[in-house]
Amino acid sequence: MIVAASHGGGGSPTGTVAADSMPTQTKPKSTPKPPKTAKIALSGTGAYDPEGDRSENDADAPLAVDRNLATAWKSERYRSAFTKSGVGLVLDAGRPVKASRVVLLTDTPGYKAEIQVGDSATGPFTAVSDARQATGRTVFTLRPRSARYVMIWITSMPPGGVAAVSEVIATAGG
Repeated sequence: MIVAASHGGGGSPTGTVAADSMPTQTKPKSTPKPPKTAKIALSGTGAYDPEGDRSENDADAPLAVDRNLATAWKSERYRSAFTKSGVGLVLDAGRPVKASRVVLLTDTPGYKAEIQVGDSATGPFTAVSDARQATGRTVFTLRPRSARYVMIWITSMPPGGVAAVSEVIATAGG
C-alpha cells in the first residue's frame, strides 16, 4: 500500500492513499515435463532400390533390428562409383508412428545416409532428417511425420563399397 502525506496550508499532515498496490500472488512456475521417450518396435521389411534391380539383400533386413550387433543388413558391393541416388533399408513400425529420433549402428562407417518415412514399403518416401556421415553410432534427429515405414536411405558407399546397418533404434517423443 502506498501512502502519500500532504501538508496543507495549515501545516498538519493528512494521510491519503494514492494507490492500492498490494502485491499480487503469482503461482509458482512449474517446469513442463518433456514428453517421455517411447521405443518404436521395428521389423525388417526389405530394401528399396528404385534405380537398380529392385533388390538389395532383402532377406537380411531383419538383421538390422534383431538386437545383435554381430549381425547386419548389408548393401550389395559397389566396386566402382556409386552412380545412383541411393539405396535404402526399409523397416516397418506396424502402424503409423511419429518417430523423433533414429540411432544407426554400423561397423562400416563412412557412408552418407538420411532417414526417410512413408506409408508403403515400396514408397514414396519423404526425408525427415538431414544427411549425415555414418560413424559407428550415428544419431538422426527427425522432423516428426506420421508414417508406418522408416527407411535408412544410403546415398554414398564407404571404403570397401558395402554399407552395413548393424542395428536401428527408433524412438518417439522426448
